[in-house]
Amino acid sequence: MMVQDIIFLRALKITIVLLGTVLVYLGFKAYRRNRSKDMIFLSLGFALITAGSVAAGILFEFLGFQLVDVSMIESTMVVLGFASLIYSIYGFD
Repeated sequence: MMVQDIIFLRALKITIVLLGTVLVYLGFKAYRRNRSKDMIFLSLGFALITAGSVAAGILFEFLGFQLVDVSMIESTMVVLGFASLIYSIYGFD
């Protein structure tokens, strides 16, 4: 059962990377079209969230970090990503 869980988790991480990459690409493409700085922060937010997931996988799978440490790092990047998304929506200018 443990091997199936690990394979499923890896499949989820790959899906997150693929979808996150598409979102970052679309956001950057929208920025190039409109030159709106909000689109840069939108792309940055999705990039941070995606990078957090990738970092968690690499740190846990290959570098032997503890699950708690990996979760803190991933959560920090997700919080920064969400903050960037909020900034892109509200602007605060």
